[in-house]
Amino acid sequence: MYTSLRVCASLRGITKILKKAFNVKVSHQTIRQWVKDSKKPIPRREEPVSTVWHADETYIRIQGQGYWLWIVRCKQTKQVLSWHISKGRFYSDARKLMRDALHVAGERPVKIITDGLFQYSAAIYKTMGWHWREHKKRHIKDSGIGQNWFIERLNREIKRRIK
Repeated sequence: MYTSLRVCASLRGITKILKKAFNVKVSHQTIRQWVKDSKKPIPRREEPVSTVWHADETYIRIQGQGYWLWIVRCKQTKQVLSWHISKGRFYSDARKLMRDALHVAGERPVKIITDGLFQYSAAIYKTMGWHWREHKKRHIKDSGIGQNWFIERLNREIKRRIK
């Protein structure tokens, strides 16, 4: 016969689960010590940051209000380096996004792929500090069908999940 046991995710709740499931009696202080001993600092990044970043913005609705979600994603590690939500598509938003991504990554990328939004070009130029000729080679403007499919796919998934 199954009897439900209503417990929460507290230390005492976990002791009840262990007693019910495994017939083991442990103190909540013992569980606290297990958690304390097993906690290790998780490094921010286990592998080096890719030399290719993808950046894009997408329009989302939050509680009936329209916002722009800006994302910078690393091609190699598939991690989101930076994201930002704003009311409009302004230069200051693109600049903040790039500064945060650079801060998280710790080093400049070899290449940044974006769509044709002109705010990206100015923000990348100012943030990365590349000479204009170098900027011209390293900043690739492409739509979602071409090289920037990597970030467009993430945007489609985000929109699908918030609907």
